Amino acid sequence: MNRLRSVHPYIVLALAAVAAMLPSFLFGPGETHSASYNFVWIRQFGEAMAQGDLYPRWLPGSFEGLGSPAFYFYPPLVYWIAGGIDALGATTLQAINITGLTLIFLSGVTMHIWLAARGTRPLTGALLYMVLPYHLLDFYTRGALAELGAFISLPLIALGISRLPERRGIVLLALSYGGLSITHLPVAMLTGLFLIAPLVAHRYWQDRTILWPAVIAGALAIGLAAFYLLPALTLQDRISSALLWGGRYRPSTWTVGTMYFAIVPCIALATAVLSFATRSIWTGITLLACIAGLNLIPYLWDMPPLDKAQFPWRLMCIAEFAAITSLMAGRANIWIAGIGAALLMPPYIYAGAQAGVYMTRDVDYAQMARSMPDAVEYLPAGFPMSAVMEKDRLADLTPYRTLPRAMEMDVQQAGPASFRRFAFPIWRVTRDGHEVASTGPLISFQAQPGHYRLERVRIWQESAGAIVSLLAMAALALLAFGRRPGSAALPRSRMPLSASLRRTA
Repeated sequence: MNRLRSVHPYIVLALAAVAAMLPSFLFGPGETHSASYNFVWIRQFGEAMAQGDLYPRWLPGSFEGLGSPAFYFYPPLVYWIAGGIDALGATTLQAINITGLTLIFLSGVTMHIWLAARGTRPLTGALLYMVLPYHLLDFYTRGALAELGAFISLPLIALGISRLPERRGIVLLALSYGGLSITHLPVAMLTGLFLIAPLVAHRYWQDRTILWPAVIAGALAIGLAAFYLLPALTLQDRISSALLWGGRYRPSTWTVGTMYFAIVPCIALATAVLSFATRSIWTGITLLACIAGLNLIPYLWDMPPLDKAQFPWRLMCIAEFAAITSLMAGRANIWIAGIGAALLMPPYIYAGAQAGVYMTRDVDYAQMARSMPDAVEYLPAGFPMSAVMEKDRLADLTPYRTLPRAMEMDVQQAGPASFRRFAFPIWRVTRDGHEVASTGPLISFQAQPGHYRLERVRIWQESAGAIVSLLAMAALALLAFGRRPGSAALPRSRMPLSASLRRTA
């Protein structure tokens, strides 16, 4: 009986996830904002994983076979899930749907764990968390699978902070924030500033012993993610990264008037109202996330690193999490619930109607499979911007279509030559076994008669990042399972967990 009771909430959460994803299973994910990227990336990730390449950073089919370094820059965790499902035999569209189902379900599970530790109506809170508008908007309108995956980590990060300075708190915080960093980097950055910093400061005010454990957890989290972070942060000059931060991808350009009033402002107002169920740190975090997310703080989004967040309304992830945490900790209040529900109706109606339109549009997946369009920011440095249709985020690749796709060539006479591959540091041109200098954006070189090959090499960022991550894993394992000399057990906090949780309410 006890075992059945422990399983039962997760069955309810699984059924709720199925219900939330049912339209997509019936009609397909549709033409969301990221439909082409999801299809192109998951298709190639799955193909590579099926062939034994478990971390395909380079996507050879992208840009009509010219290739893309997408996963030297984009976090891999969600695509490991989706690509693994694709590799096991599901179609790419099935993999997208199953991944969405998995992410929504797991976000409910982690929220249930967090609220159960606090003793604040965990099942109700987890169900609400799973179906709040921004949660569903990420899948049905934006197609933002990675950002949807970020919802999983937020409750575990909060739980880890609540358990500091215990070792298990350090371990959980390191794992959850490290996991978020390889799930969605902008949300990880925003979480560090708008969730972790306030919570750690609040805990530090109560217990001065938590500061260094928090710092250690943060360092371990960054170390765990170094295999991804080091290449992503040091190779920006090798791609057209300016396209990531300009135009509508500059967060300071977004205002309340340009954020689709029926969606983001209403979500912000609703979560702010719901957070007043208690007067706590969670109310403050919700209000801060809402005010900043609506770009109501002058010059905030012009300051680094916030100027790289792209969209200020990504903070709705944190606002929804903090609001539900606050709501579940308070007594039932019909006025707060009623006003919050009324404010949530416009986002549900607008986003639902928009999702209905997207799911009923015909998407030419066959054409996608042939051309494999990728994100234009991953075009090589030096690619002519005149060939980029920034509004549609597409590149004109016509000049390269007639080039042979071979990885080897025999040159009979001296002169310029090119391989049909976009330039990136992982590619080396050799002539009769000796390296030849090449340039981009298409791999080009001055040829002499001889046999030329295009070879892939491992760059120092990959090796160094992997070493740092392995060292962080070893340190984390030692921290989790090691014992202090002369001690028979792991050190415990001087404060019981239940008391710690109550003091963060």
